[in-house]
Amino acid sequence: MSNQDSAKTVFLALSVNFFIGVIKSFVAVITSSSAMFSEAVHSFVDSFNQFLLWFGIKQSKKSNPKLYPLGRGKEEYFWTLVVAVLIFTIGGLVSLEHGIEALNHPKKLDNLFISISILSISILLESYVLVKAVKKLRKNRDTKSILKLLKQSNDGPLIAIVVEDFAATLGLTFALIGTLLTFFTGNSFYDAASAILIGILLMISGLFLGYEMKHLITGESVDVNISNVLQSEINKFEKVKKVIRTNLVSVGADKYLAIVHIDYLDSLTDFDIVDLNKEIEIQVIDIDPRFLHLYLIPA
Repeated sequence: MSNQDSAKTVFLALSVNFFIGVIKSFVAVITSSSAMFSEAVHSFVDSFNQFLLWFGIKQSKKSNPKLYPLGRGKEEYFWTLVVAVLIFTIGGLVSLEHGIEALNHPKKLDNLFISISILSISILLESYVLVKAVKKLRKNRDTKSILKLLKQSNDGPLIAIVVEDFAATLGLTFALIGTLLTFFTGNSFYDAASAILIGILLMISGLFLGYEMKHLITGESVDVNISNVLQSEINKFEKVKKVIRTNLVSVGADKYLAIVHIDYLDSLTDFDIVDLNKEIEIQVIDIDPRFLHLYLIPA
């Protein structure tokens, strides 16, 4: 997926979350609902996080070959890691603390019907963003498992949007269930318990996102299918016996650095190999621009 597609998805999520956050804050004040307060915090944290993701995408496009010879694509991963920390701390810990406080000091909740209505609408809006993000994640990939898709993708902002919106949709469901139980029983325990669950959910989401970004930042091996595509293109050259080994690492969303060990025809001189490598590099990058940097080494 291109950076432009990622930016559009991030902007859509930011707009929806900020709008929902404003509405939730108003409802939290008039209802005194801990679950609604947690959800308002969740939405504003997500909005700020999505701004950071957008900023990371913009920074990754900047070019300064002297300082960053391999480009700044990995800057997306740094800002996504920052987002993971914010989800865990501001989102998770604040919601957890507020839920525990409400559990220890229960109070009467008012106008819960408004909360139920807003939560129901919010679930629909967040589900829409989640579906759009998952469709982007599935693009050109065969597997149906969302978890596998997240692990295969090297698009940090898109991974963050999927994780955030999954947590948002599930968190809203917790809040709705807690509010409904409180509405029917008159016991604010359920509202406080749902706030605690939302906090735990956000902490788990932050840990998962941080774990995935750690792998991308430290150079985790990429999907074997991408390596097969590269090998297939290089093996088409008549002067290449076969590709012995490829080492690929991500240097940004759908951007790769490849070190390829090649067995050339024995008749080739060193000068022939240099010329052939230039030809291979030009043709491969032209056919598949995901391979930004190719280092071809005689096996």
